[in-house]
Amino acid sequence: MAYVVIPLIALVLGGIVLVNVAKLSLTNRTGQVIERARSVEAETARLKSSLERRDASVMRDAQKRLGMVAPPSDGVTYLDPAAAP
Repeated sequence: MAYVVIPLIALVLGGIVLVNVAKLSLTNRTGQVIERARSVEAETARLKSSLERRDASVMRDAQKRLGMVAPPSDGVTYLDPAAAP
């Protein structure tokens, strides 16, 4: 019986070690994915900021060169096509 129990215990312990190594590897990959996600979020924020600056620059240039001015918010009205004659 001892001939069967000792290899069985060794096999179980080897399985436990294998599971722990796999868990450690998965934890490491999860950390890498989280770090990459943070990097992508930071890059996205930087690109949004750059786009907003360029958009504001285009608006200023349009106002200067073409005399385009945004109307006041209460100065815009919408027509009702059902009420048209």
